[in-house]
Amino acid sequence: MKIQPLLLAAAAAAAPVEAFQSGCATRHIISSLRAEEQWSGEVVNDADGRIRGCTITTISETEFEIQIDGNEADLGNFGNVVYRKITADAKRQSFQGFRPGTIPPHLLPTYKGFAMDEVAREAVLEAMQQNNIRPFDSCRTEMEFEAVSIPPKPKKKRKKSRKRKTTAEAPTEEEAPPAWETYDTMKEALKGGWEPGQSFSFVAKNCKGQKVKEVETERPPVI
Repeated sequence: MKIQPLLLAAAAAAAPVEAFQSGCATRHIISSLRAEEQWSGEVVNDADGRIRGCTITTISETEFEIQIDGNEADLGNFGNVVYRKITADAKRQSFQGFRPGTIPPHLLPTYKGFAMDEVAREAVLEAMQQNNIRPFDSCRTEMEFEAVSIPPKPKKKRKKSRKRKTTAEAPTEEEAPPAWETYDTMKEALKGGWEPGQSFSFVAKNCKGQKVKEVETERPPVI
């Protein structure tokens, strides 16, 4: 059974990010995105369709730990699309005390949290399938995230000084790009300033599935 946008918005008003983690709500949003935005469902936008920056560690025969490097796997586009969809649905609803088309500001962090969570779960499932691991039905809800890294906040541009440059002024060295900031949980990463449209790195644990052997098909004889 699909959860309609009205129920999704109501859940956002009454529950934390975890309320959005049901498979029904997720699949409803993804199917709507494909229909309305002509989005094919890819998690990344690489030409070969594969997630880059993915490292899989085998814990047991059916349990895996998956690390996604946000520098390599650009997850920003997917997160932005999901966030735009759920906020567009929310703007069609009526919130007491607010004008039509206005989302209460206190709900925005919940929508951002759902977008981040959804991107991570879809990326993990896609990574497992691309590496010949068939996720169990409960894998989506049981996986856990930690070591969430987000890009640093952009620095404000300094105003140019009106002082005259001296001829003996030494050339300035190029500054190294600032390091990403790492948080223990997604909730902390959201408080740290993550925004939909940005990529992020994370480690997913308790990812359970079955390793599938590749089946080599014989080529038909040339007649």
